[in-house]
Amino acid sequence: MENNFYNLFKRIIRECNYTNTYKMAWAKALVEISLEEEYKIDIISIDLKNIANKFIKYYWNQTIFFDLIQGSNLIEIPLILQYVKNLIRDYYSLLGTRRPDRFERIEEYIKVNMNEEYNDCLTKTIKTLKADVSWRFTFIDGKKYDEIYKYNKGDDKLEILALNLNILKDNHEDLFDLINYRWGLILETFNSSPRINKKVKIIDERDVKRSSLSKFKEYLDIENPQKICFICGKNIDNAELSIDHVIPWSYLYSDDLWNLVYVHKSCNSSKSNIIPLEEDIRKLKDRNKRLLQKLEEKNVNSKIVNELYLSIQKDYVNKFWIGCKS
Repeated sequence: MENNFYNLFKRIIRECNYTNTYKMAWAKALVEISLEEEYKIDIISIDLKNIANKFIKYYWNQTIFFDLIQGSNLIEIPLILQYVKNLIRDYYSLLGTRRPDRFERIEEYIKVNMNEEYNDCLTKTIKTLKADVSWRFTFIDGKKYDEIYKYNKGDDKLEILALNLNILKDNHEDLFDLINYRWGLILETFNSSPRINKKVKIIDERDVKRSSLSKFKEYLDIENPQKICFICGKNIDNAELSIDHVIPWSYLYSDDLWNLVYVHKSCNSSKSNIIPLEEDIRKLKDRNKRLLQKLEEKNVNSKIVNELYLSIQKDYVNKFWIGCKS
């Protein structure tokens, strides 16, 4: 029984279609639930409310940091993603800032200060899970497998053997790797952004932290010693000095000299994750050529400079800007 359940569970993950990522989120939620407590009675009842809250967490984290597309229909995005995006929008509106936060960190804040909005998102997510995910998950090639769990369409709960939950628990590391890998493969069919699998995996591994950009100042100073803002063209006081990614960090998930410029903190905040205009791309390409020339004149040689040279040769700015726009 153990091998049959485990093999079926992995088969669902490997063979699911590429319409959206719901099955990956559902599988991940079940594995996560298996870790929450010791399951000793024979049959365990799992409330869809618990699973729905995990859906919100997964899509919140992938959206607020990387804004990943989760379905093949680019006009009508998956319903649960719509609900989560609305919740994020309301969160930003309440906070008055667009600083990204992991759902786990601010979950209680949202439930207290945005109770109505959160419950609306949760209720709609449960409704979608009932209609489209919970009962479909147990089907493989049109055949229903009750060995996975028992669920009647429309119910608020599913029933699963404690033995099977413990199998998920015993194999959770391998299953999380498999789910994340498959999730990344699905996302690659919808998203043109680089490092998709890394973006999916990093959400599980640790906090999504941005590295300090201070190491780039010595290079930026060589081309822009007056510290002229890339956005508004005015001088920047030290208190207002900030380094910005022209092509959004959420798209590239990388810090590269060829994409970094000096800006006012206020200009940076107002810009957020807006895709740059063609004029900005021309400015950045011209800046990179000037910067490389000045670095070569000063005989500055480092990995960062080599990457700048390669970015010009390979036209990374234009390449990633086009990908970002798409």
